[in-house]
Amino acid sequence: MKPCHIAGYAAILVSLTGCGGFEVDAWDEAEVAATEQAVGSTNGFAAVNGLSSGNGLSSGNGLSSGNGLSSGNGLSSGNGLMASAQGRKTVEYIVKCALPAGRSIKKHDETLTEHTYGGLLGVAPEWEDGACNDDCQERMTACLGAHLNTTGEHIPIYLVANAAEFPSIGPDTNPTYPTQEGAFFGNIFKSPPEFYYCNSAGALTSPVEGRIGSSGAKQYTNPFSGDGTCAGNCVAVDGDDPSAGWKSCGDFDNVITVYR
Repeated sequence: MKPCHIAGYAAILVSLTGCGGFEVDAWDEAEVAATEQAVGSTNGFAAVNGLSSGNGLSSGNGLSSGNGLSSGNGLSSGNGLMASAQGRKTVEYIVKCALPAGRSIKKHDETLTEHTYGGLLGVAPEWEDGACNDDCQERMTACLGAHLNTTGEHIPIYLVANAAEFPSIGPDTNPTYPTQEGAFFGNIFKSPPEFYYCNSAGALTSPVEGRIGSSGAKQYTNPFSGDGTCAGNCVAVDGDDPSAGWKSCGDFDNVITVYR
């Protein structure tokens, strides 16, 4: 498959489709990895270990926001998240969200097998070698929330965010992804973690199993009353199309809006 280039790529396309008609019907690690480098990322990790409502991304998982991911004090090798398959999947998405494309880190698991994790979305590039402050933690929370699917299924999504907070994403929408599902925000590095979402039309009228609006256990909660809509509780992104998404919800100023 040839990599595709999308001109004016302000918003990050997070999908297995849309690049020359390429589709993946079954989860194939090699094909998906190639597609991610070409057009974005996929949503669909079931973060049982690492993003549970009981511990969030606490230091007990071998992860510290006070040190860079590339260091042993920032992300431990051999224990914590790196000591289980589910934890390593969480690490994969952490690095994918935090670092830009072309950057990667190496860590080993409990058997001393080395794993390489590549960046993609670049919402917290400072965390590669330095601390992840409160704003960084909120950006990471929004990105991980946008990708979470408790069934582990991979759903094509498109991310929109305010350019001031998320310059690597931006507020542009895409007509291929017309349905706004909702938005994600909070801080899962706190104890207890704050992991939130709000509903848009997609969550209320056409929910996807494992995503917001569906039945079943979720790591995140809707903090707003009633239908918990984004429109009734959030401030729109800056720009020519403020209906594109949301830049702040409640007390949080780092929000990612998801389209399907």
